Amino acid sequence: MKIMRVYIENSVVGGYFDDEFEEATKRLFEEFREGVYKPVISTHVINELEDRAPKYVIDNLNSLNYEDYDITEEMIDLADKYMENNIVSKKYYVMDYILQ
Repeated sequence: MKIMRVYIENSVVGGYFDDEFEEATKRLFEEFREGVYKPVISTHVINELEDRAPKYVIDNLNSLNYEDYDITEEMIDLADKYMENNIVSKKYYVMDYILQ
């Protein structure tokens, strides 16, 4: 049976230590560790966490067997199309930040 891949970003990683999200996030991480799901995270998010997050957050991320990926031109084009067609609002558009 194929393992479902779950794409995570920095708030999920940090949520492990946040009182509001701790219970659900710890359960998700346990399922990652048990192989129920495969965590997938962008190299951009990894770099952002390494630059800004406390060491214990990075250590927790590194305790997972995650798959990483690079942001591609195709992803940027798709995000631009989402913006052009008002599928997501500027509030959720992160490509401006990623490309800086």
